[in-house]
Amino acid sequence: MSPTKSIEEVLRETKIYQILRPKLVMGLPSLNLREALDLMREEKAGYLVIADEHSRLKGMFTEREVLMKILGRDVSLDEPITKYMRTDLHTLTKSDTIDEALRLMNTHNIRHIPLLDEFGQVCGILSVRTIIRFLAELFPEEVFNLPPSADQIASTVEGG
Repeated sequence: MSPTKSIEEVLRETKIYQILRPKLVMGLPSLNLREALDLMREEKAGYLVIADEHSRLKGMFTEREVLMKILGRDVSLDEPITKYMRTDLHTLTKSDTIDEALRLMNTHNIRHIPLLDEFGQVCGILSVRTIIRFLAELFPEEVFNLPPSADQIASTVEGG
């Protein structure tokens, strides 16, 4: 991947497997909320892929589910994770492009995409954080010099 290419070109050409980090946090559908939250905390993960014993995807449980479905509500931590996980999932494969992943994330307002292999088994997870790290490493000047809002124009030169 050449830094002489535009960000758009890199996103269209780069496959997910080229940037994928090996961390994948999975749990069985038999987990209760307490076990799921403990696992997320232990792994320092903002998600939990719920899969059966054959690694077939059953659902996702993320920080968003915690905020929207659990916090501030009368919820027992002994309840099954299946009651709170998302099941309307969108998946990709490791050979799909980052551009495809970003479109899916933007269209469906999601931050994590489970990756499936040719047998339909979970083989990874792509997070928006992984994409941001990749872009920041590849295009540090462009990313780190972006203004806080897209339409912001500096009236003076910063720095000394």
